[in-house]
Amino acid sequence: MLFDWFSSEKPNVYLGSLAVANNSHFSKVESFFYITGDSLQDHMHKKLEDIFCLHSISSIKEPKKSDIGLDVVIVTLHGGDAFTIDFDTAVIPLFWRPKVKLVSRLYNIKHNKTIKTFSVSKSVTWREFIAKKFSLRGFFRWGPLYHNEDMEILLYKACYELLNKMRKAI
Repeated sequence: MLFDWFSSEKPNVYLGSLAVANNSHFSKVESFFYITGDSLQDHMHKKLEDIFCLHSISSIKEPKKSDIGLDVVIVTLHGGDAFTIDFDTAVIPLFWRPKVKLVSRLYNIKHNKTIKTFSVSKSVTWREFIAKKFSLRGFFRWGPLYHNEDMEILLYKACYELLNKMRKAI
């Protein structure tokens, strides 16, 4: 398999699977407060399909020994928010920034052996988060603090960094 990399034949990359497996504690809290939910996960899954528009592995009739499969999973997806829990004697502030974490795997299709795994995490800066929290939308709460379009930007940044890492590895 090591000598396959030195051959003159460039490997073809095919799409294995795309998924959103979001099991973070923040996402459970957000879904409780209806900040995000399945609609964000469905939206991000569709965006992943748009970004990674490769031919599917199932479309290959006879795989070559240099063909590579790609799996991408969003393991963390949560929008940011901040609020306080007020007890009679104390106030507890809760806040978290929006975050998208991607994990991917490149593997040899013929042998189903993992070549390399990658992980990328993107979140907004504290400065951006505070600016949005103290904006008109943050004060009056006309909806979630971070909409789908805001989360798409994080996803695009994470995918760009992930693709760069994978490109350098191949």
